[in-house]
Amino acid sequence: MLIVRFLLVILFVPAFIVIARSLGSRSRALRSLLLFSFPSLVGFSIIFPRIWQTMADTLGIDKGVDLLLYVTVLTLVTYIGYSFGKFRYLEKRIATLVQELTLLRGSESKDS
Repeated sequence: MLIVRFLLVILFVPAFIVIARSLGSRSRALRSLLLFSFPSLVGFSIIFPRIWQTMADTLGIDKGVDLLLYVTVLTLVTYIGYSFGKFRYLEKRIATLVQELTLLRGSESKDS
């Protein structure tokens, strides 16, 4: 069971890296890769369901369904973190634009 916990920590490290990184092109590429790999894993799971059980047995997890659940949670945590970071960035950007617009309109009214 110790190896399962260790592997789960290793699985969650990429999620936290994606969450912690800025909205630059590198993290965008990584998010795109994760975004397209998850549906591929789902399709792969439908076609070859025994592979999840084999991987679960290798990792010391009881059932393949549990491993699939862990991967799904990892994907959702990554998406939630990305969405949170994106909304925070957009909120800051909108606040900056509103401030600039206010300053611009204030200088126009003084000129008139």
